Amino acid sequence: MQHTAKATDAQLVQQYLNGHEQSLTHLMDLHGDQLLHFIFKKVRDWDLSQDIAQDAWIKFIHAVKLGKYIESGRFMPWMYRVAGNLAMDHFRKMKRSPVVSVEQCHQAVLGMGDEQFTAEEVMLSMQFNESMWKAVSKLPLNQQEVVKLRVQSNLSFRAIAEETGVGINTALGRMRYAVINLRKELQLNG
Repeated sequence: MQHTAKATDAQLVQQYLNGHEQSLTHLMDLHGDQLLHFIFKKVRDWDLSQDIAQDAWIKFIHAVKLGKYIESGRFMPWMYRVAGNLAMDHFRKMKRSPVVSVEQCHQAVLGMGDEQFTAEEVMLSMQFNESMWKAVSKLPLNQQEVVKLRVQSNLSFRAIAEETGVGINTALGRMRYAVINLRKELQLNG
């Protein structure tokens, strides 16, 4: 094995694939600041930049472990693309209104439409929102996670599957069971 101090990115990735965890640390040492500055230029927030950088490294680790990362001598462009996509995802989430999420939850749990609410319905909606999140907290953790990613983050089931490391059918199944359990819980307490 070539000494990691002189290894190329491709060699470090291969060493990491072969179980040499220190190679990942070396990649992060080599490129971490560069990636962080790239992200900062997009989001203009150091804390957020660090979160996105961490998520990008996690995506790299998952891609390597799942055999989805193919080394082609373009490690940093790949990392930039992943980090750029994560930054865009953040901005998309920021544009979403929490009111839309509550309406989506109403639709998912009670089958309600998105018609305009009267003042009384707004009050009921607020009470429902509080009751709904109490009910969500009683779900199994894997169902809670899917509900929060779907309702609060408005992620697609494909994105939820990637985020949680499960298949899309598993993510859909967890949401299905969560909706069934939420309906039961909310009808009992309603």
